[in-house]
Amino acid sequence: MTNEGNLVLYGVGSSKRIQAGVAVAFVCLLLSASCTTQNIRSASDTPNIQETLIVMAFNIRHGCGVENWGAASSSFFRGCTKRLDRVVSAIRSVDPDVVGLQEVDSAHVAELAAALDMNYAYSPHNPSGYGRWWGNAVLTKFEILDSEVTSVGGSGSINRSVVTAVALINDHRTALVSVHTDHRLHSESSITSILDHVESLALPTILIGDFNMAPLDSRTSLITKTAGFIDTAAAVNTGQAMGTFGGHRIDYIFAQASSFEVLDASVVAPKHHNASDHLAYYTKLRWK
Repeated sequence: MTNEGNLVLYGVGSSKRIQAGVAVAFVCLLLSASCTTQNIRSASDTPNIQETLIVMAFNIRHGCGVENWGAASSSFFRGCTKRLDRVVSAIRSVDPDVVGLQEVDSAHVAELAAALDMNYAYSPHNPSGYGRWWGNAVLTKFEILDSEVTSVGGSGSINRSVVTAVALINDHRTALVSVHTDHRLHSESSITSILDHVESLALPTILIGDFNMAPLDSRTSLITKTAGFIDTAAAVNTGQAMGTFGGHRIDYIFAQASSFEVLDASVVAPKHHNASDHLAYYTKLRWK
């Protein structure tokens, strides 16, 4: 499917607190794109006010772990041995409040969310073509009020999208955006589309995911120097050394400097490095 521009799709959410043990779901649909959101945590387990946040970015490689490192065909991803238990274990080791997941199969997102007892928003990249069976997800302990999926384009006929969960945190509507840009696209167009989307939201925002760019890439500067986000790894002086994929850092958490400060950042312990070909990266943030 060709890129159709900055298509933003708005979900129908509810700001009412969910009842204990009752799942609340809504689906946002428009044309060929869709996102699914479910609040599955009970009200008693759903936080609102807390001073700090732990946020994780994790490309889970469809649950294939490190099997046949480098294999990236759809046939491999569909047929590989799924080890979602390793993915869940890696996430649990940090106990994050928010997780941005990439390379998530549509069939797995509800299972992962249930195992972690987290609310979620999910969207495939392109329901009618490339990426129709896999995409991005946001998992969070907080109540999700709304979700959106935004097309950000790609190379050739490939189209990628980002999914945004608007969650209630510290009585603020806060945008949590899971990103996986096309590694074949080296222009600034996808990043520009993401930043246009952020500007339209006008909310405290955290960008989470696999950006397929190096720390010194000019596109990184668009996010930090131009748009006012903090590269959380660079903020704690681990920015150049911390590799998340084959020794290189391509996974990021960018926090809006006007709303957050960075307290810490790291990757999961070595015993969890076989959960994916990417290392799960996380940061601890504090509200300003």
